[in-house]
Amino acid sequence: MAFFHVFIRGEHFLIEQNGATSWMGFYKNAYVEAGSADEATSIAITRTCADAVFRASVKNPVDQPPELNIEEINEIEHDAALVDSNFAYFPAESTS
Repeated sequence: MAFFHVFIRGEHFLIEQNGATSWMGFYKNAYVEAGSADEATSIAITRTCADAVFRASVKNPVDQPPELNIEEINEIEHDAALVDSNFAYFPAESTS
């Protein structure tokens, strides 16, 4: 098994925070042990989507789905100190 750094970009998310809802994007770092880069991508996306607080904050209408993109993936040396980052949100450029 190899160890990977997966850099994720989320776009077009309708996020509810502190009682307000706005269109946001986010960046997130995930550190994954996997047999291949494709498997690491799948694990990182699954783990991101499984975050209960994040899932509860997403309010997208059915006809406006969000997007998850892998910006970068690299095999790195295993380091037990590396943990997934929090979501780093930014305002969406557009809502269409």
